[in-house]
Amino acid sequence: MKLFVTPASSFVRKVRISIFEIGIESEVEIIQTRWPHTWGFQTVPFRADFAEATPVGRIPALVTDDGIHLTDSSTICEYLNAEYGDYRLCPAVGAERWRILSVVSIANGLLEAQVARRAEKLRLSAGNPIEYSADFERKMLERQQRCYAALEEMAPSFGAAPDLGQIAVAAACGISDFRFADVWRPDTPQLAAWYDRFRERPSMRATEPQETPTEPDRVMPAAS
Repeated sequence: MKLFVTPASSFVRKVRISIFEIGIESEVEIIQTRWPHTWGFQTVPFRADFAEATPVGRIPALVTDDGIHLTDSSTICEYLNAEYGDYRLCPAVGAERWRILSVVSIANGLLEAQVARRAEKLRLSAGNPIEYSADFERKMLERQQRCYAALEEMAPSFGAAPDLGQIAVAAACGISDFRFADVWRPDTPQLAAWYDRFRERPSMRATEPQETPTEPDRVMPAAS
């Protein structure tokens, strides 16, 4: 399989943590993408192999061994869980499946707000103060805060074994520490305590976020 990635994307991290937890690192070719910081507000021409992998133009994108193209992080995680993980990260059916996916849905909303907030900050840093919207950034910050409040209530119910919900939440917490350390820890002590335990897992240590190379690579990334 081929997985198109960036080391700063929390959506990519969700997939990579799942890969490590399932134990299939050797079966996935990691393809690094690069782009300038103008990705936040301008379309950048796609590199040929990335464009072929996903017309949506989102990171991550997975091309399976049998040629299926998947370009949404949750769909990719579901695919890996079903085809390689024997459903151990999320059951195929039943109440526990929907409990886990309810956590994923909130974590995904949080991740989307983080990406949007980051993109707005990039617009400002690139010298576009007229187009930058402080109101929009505040809206995304308030969405983050609502999502974190909900996850704070859910954290005591997280099980001992990792699942797709915990993986998505951990990716969100990790990018908050990486990009937005001002947002979440003071008001979410139970979630913070859970995350500080979860982050010690080898899958988390192997996927710590890093700044993405910014040299032009003819690829436009976006969250998925």
